[in-house]
Amino acid sequence: MEDDDLLVSFGVSDAHCHPQDDPVACASGLAAVSKCRYLAAMGTRLEDWEAVEELAVREPDKVIPCFGVHPWFAHLHALDQAAAAPADPSLPAPLPLLLDCPANGKDHPSRHPDLMPRLAPLPPATWFPRLRALLERYPQAVVGEFGLDRVAVVPGTRLQPSWSHQLALTELHLRLASELGRPASLHCVQGYGHLQDMMRRLGPEGFPPKVMLHSYGGSVDLIRGFTKLPGGVGERVYFRRVDCLPPTRRFLKSTLHARAPTPTPTPTRCLPAAVSPPSSMAELATKLLERLRAAPLERLLVESDQCSPRRVDSGLRDILEAVAEARGISLEQAAAATSENFRTFYATSLERMGRGEGKGERR
Repeated sequence: MEDDDLLVSFGVSDAHCHPQDDPVACASGLAAVSKCRYLAAMGTRLEDWEAVEELAVREPDKVIPCFGVHPWFAHLHALDQAAAAPADPSLPAPLPLLLDCPANGKDHPSRHPDLMPRLAPLPPATWFPRLRALLERYPQAVVGEFGLDRVAVVPGTRLQPSWSHQLALTELHLRLASELGRPASLHCVQGYGHLQDMMRRLGPEGFPPKVMLHSYGGSVDLIRGFTKLPGGVGERVYFRRVDCLPPTRRFLKSTLHARAPTPTPTPTRCLPAAVSPPSSMAELATKLLERLRAAPLERLLVESDQCSPRRVDSGLRDILEAVAEARGISLEQAAAATSENFRTFYATSLERMGRGEGKGERR
């Protein structure tokens, strides 16, 4: 079955992407560049929430808006007024409170006097009321993207968003999603143990109705740990695949990650620190397939994580091929199962968009 036919026939949807990063493609209309049924457009910071909002208003039958603070931008969103940029611009901003220096001592905020003023954190009164207001204005909206990232660094430095600040921001988002009864989309890199501890501590009363672990890259054992969290919390956890592309017809010409960070004109975006590449493409593919087999099929979602709607469809097809190979099922069965999972996870959003669809329906 051709890509377009597969996506349309089964109503395949993208559980996590960033189409607002390509306004030119969005301006032409999403239907003209993507055949997938729905796009969950993930906001990452105060700066791009307006673009997500505008896209959702312009494409109300296709876009599920999502609002949150990505860990790459955690250091720009203070939780304490004392950590925010001072009202008087002549005073130095207390950035070290939101940045961690490398353990080897080879970098410090004082080494980047020209960079620091451009990284002044927003006070909580500036960004958090806006986040809550957007979620309340759009009852179909999801909380995300937010979470933990141990390897993110500020471009041009070796400084990282404060780990304790990332943990506090993550808990804030989870509690907000729980309070509003919204699903949540969670980013996590090398922080799964901390995340499990947080989920266990929050318990069912402080936990959102559903949480998806975006681009899950942890171990198979950790998957089991998440699904067995007590008090029914584990039953609310979904897994999404995109951390690497599968051994398909497009695999050899792909990059390790389906979505590379988009360069920005000012150094305000964090980037993943350098990591050792896998010993071989075969090892990379093997690990991906192991994770796909370990995650419960009924809680497996597909995502492109692309920053342009033009690349969404091919990314979804790649992941569906990996799901089919890992589970020993046909491509059509993989599309049907993950599409049903999407409708389950985003059920409240679809109902509030007036697009509630029966589970298992083939469009």
